[in-house]
This record gives sequence, C-alpha cells and structure tokens, in this order.
Amino acid sequence: MKNFWREDMTRLIASALCLFGAWCLTGTVAVAQSSTTKDSCDVVHSAYRKTFQANSQMSTKNSGAVDVTKAQADITGDGSYTESCKLLREESLSGEAASVYGDVMKSRLGIADGKLWISKTKGLVLQQEVEVDMGAKGKGKQTIVFDSKKK
Repeated sequence: MKNFWREDMTRLIASALCLFGAWCLTGTVAVAQSSTTKDSCDVVHSAYRKTFQANSQMSTKNSGAVDVTKAQADITGDGSYTESCKLLREESLSGEAASVYGDVMKSRLGIADGKLWISKTKGLVLQQEVEVDMGAKGKGKQTIVFDSKKK
C-alpha cells in the first residue's frame, strides 16, 4: 500500500526546492535583461524568498504528462536559460489585494510559463501557476497555493 501523505510531502518539498533553486540560479545564470524585466524579476525572487522564509504551507496540484517540478529544474539547470518577468495586472485573490506577475523561463530544453500572485500587503506569494512545454516529452501544469498562516 502506498503512503500518499509521504509522496505528497515529497512533491511539495521538491517543488519548494525547485523554486528556490530557480531563484538562486537566476542571479548567476540568466542572460542580460532590460532594467524593467530585471526589476520585475527582482520583485518575484524577493517574494519567493520571503514566502519560504515565512515557512508557508503549500498545496500542490499537478496535471499533464510532464513532472513540472523536474521540468523546471531541467530548464533552469540547462545553462542556456533566460528568464523574463512582467507585472500583468492587479487583482484580488481570496479577498487579498495582489499583484499578478508573469514569469517565463526558456531554454533549449523547454519553456516554463508561470503566473504568480503576490500579496500587496505582505509581499508573499499567494499562488503560483506554471505550464511547462518540454517539446516531444510533453506538457504539464502545476498550481501551488501558499498559506503563510502559522499552523
């Protein structure tokens, strides 16, 4: 009999490590970006950093043929990847004012096209949605909802 809780926790930890790894790599690997794109990516990276430092709880949903966490690690670990970030809009998510950013990572291996909702008051990531396209290997989608409330 499978231990589903352990598998879910493993996936959550892997997702968190992938996001943190992508954040770390971005500072050292990404090619030159316009100052607006760089500034937007700085906001995104700062929000991820704050969210993980706050020990936020995560709820993850995956769909598609590709493991999104692994695909993101492959894309950002490729050495050829670029990242671009852009403020898309302002909206409310679950009653909380949020800024919605697009975060796209591309490499020769594939594309990760993400959106994240950042709390305007706390600066924490509230939700992340990522769609990956790994070409012939397939596509996948992942949604992570973060909860920074102490459990």
